[in-house]
Amino acid sequence: MTGSAATGPLLPGLDPAAFAAALADFRVAVGAQWVFTSEADRASYLDPFAIGDPQAHAAAAAVAPATTDELALVLAAANRHGVPVWPVSMGKNLAYGTAAPALRGSVVLDLKRMNRILEINEELGYALVEPGVSYFDFKAELDRRGSRLWMSGAAHSWGSVMGNALEHGVGYTPYGIHAETICGMEVMLADGSLVRTGLGAIAGSREWQVFKWPFGPNWDGLFTQSNFAVVTKMGIWLMPEPEAMAGFTISVPAKGDLAQLVDTLRPLRLDDTINATYTIANAWRQSTAGMQRAELWQGAGAIPEEVVARHLASRGRGWWNVIFNVFDHVPGGIDLRIAKIRQHFAAHMPQATITHTSWKKGEPQQPWMRQEVSLAPFAIVDWRGSPGGHSDFGPVVAAVGERVTQVYDLIERRFIEHGLDPWVGMFGMGGRALIFVADMLYKRDDPEMTAACQRLFRTLCREVAEMGVGLYRAHITFMDDAAAMHTWGAAQDTSGGGAGALPRLNDRVKALLDPGHILAPGKQGIGSRRP
Repeated sequence: MTGSAATGPLLPGLDPAAFAAALADFRVAVGAQWVFTSEADRASYLDPFAIGDPQAHAAAAAVAPATTDELALVLAAANRHGVPVWPVSMGKNLAYGTAAPALRGSVVLDLKRMNRILEINEELGYALVEPGVSYFDFKAELDRRGSRLWMSGAAHSWGSVMGNALEHGVGYTPYGIHAETICGMEVMLADGSLVRTGLGAIAGSREWQVFKWPFGPNWDGLFTQSNFAVVTKMGIWLMPEPEAMAGFTISVPAKGDLAQLVDTLRPLRLDDTINATYTIANAWRQSTAGMQRAELWQGAGAIPEEVVARHLASRGRGWWNVIFNVFDHVPGGIDLRIAKIRQHFAAHMPQATITHTSWKKGEPQQPWMRQEVSLAPFAIVDWRGSPGGHSDFGPVVAAVGERVTQVYDLIERRFIEHGLDPWVGMFGMGGRALIFVADMLYKRDDPEMTAACQRLFRTLCREVAEMGVGLYRAHITFMDDAAAMHTWGAAQDTSGGGAGALPRLNDRVKALLDPGHILAPGKQGIGSRRP
């Protein structure tokens, strides 16, 4: 699908002639068939889970380069004509805006044609990939090779291996903090120049993907969740196949047990007995399994607590449910982990009910292992009815029971006040923090419900910031709100805008690396205010 004329929204103040000239240059750079301007094409880049009017983040067009040479030509044209571009890998960051730009009228820079798996190194356990490599593609290539390396997949497999790591995505193996598995990038700056980070800066390096901390600063983190450059290649570490693993489910009966549960899990995760991400789900989150909301509750507002409690009791489930896998590379090691987890809970939380399932190398893989690619998480989208959508509020909270309960209680209360089911999970990705995923499940065509979600998110931003809590990521609609939570050092803002020291630093780096402000304006709130 292609179109010859641009009918999308233009940025205020952008000369239509300049935009038309940019499109002409894009066509020369990548071929006319890879510049998308028709209404149908542009609609394919809208946020399918938009929290309100999807046109609020509509793109003016899209362009899809296949090589770094083509990408450089696109960026040169964007700079020349003052047309901002919004880079996406696969554009499947569902619940956070997918491919839609934060700034309406930007041109989507679609990188899915840059889709080569450049290397999989079995000896050293790493891969080098381009932006358009999906989890489906990557798993298929590992299987084709008969690789003994395991990838850490995201909740759904439609998206990009690179994009998920850059957006701080999560998996369920010991390598599940995907940003921490990044080692070495190639990035293109706004002026079209290429830079290789880390040991990739050494011509002919064979160590680019094996060590994060070479001479000088580590720049890889600077290019995650930012708009400072376009990442064109990325190294990622992979896990050797384990000797054995076990999948745990822990059910905890009472709502008031949350603090005790957090304090019981923390030492097991901190000492690496539990060596992968664990997920705590509250009662509302558990209630969605295999059901539609109308089967449980048809009244107004959030499903009442007593209704949820009765439903869980009928299924023999407690108020809190924890799931996680543990892994070991030593024969017999998994049995020691299982025993320690059971003994620890027996001593510190005897009211919990624990079940586990085991797997050993050579046995057929099972769904609970999360080693197969899947789109299963999308089953929740129509919980409130079709057309459904979801996004989430994601604060990062110290893994201390009292602190977690304080934040949880606020979130649950505000969700109920706004008429939304408090569908809350918490990820224990490391031993020291929990990342909340408080999902807002809504009907996209219900303006009152989506307006309530926007009010809820912004209310929670203000209130948890007052508690000293920040977020780990946010939907494009709320990126400025999330950035505004970083208020430390605001008194030093001589511009009078009241921005914190970190947002000001981000804006200064943005101005240096992208003076034309053409790369993803507004992403993570960076550059929304000029320094």
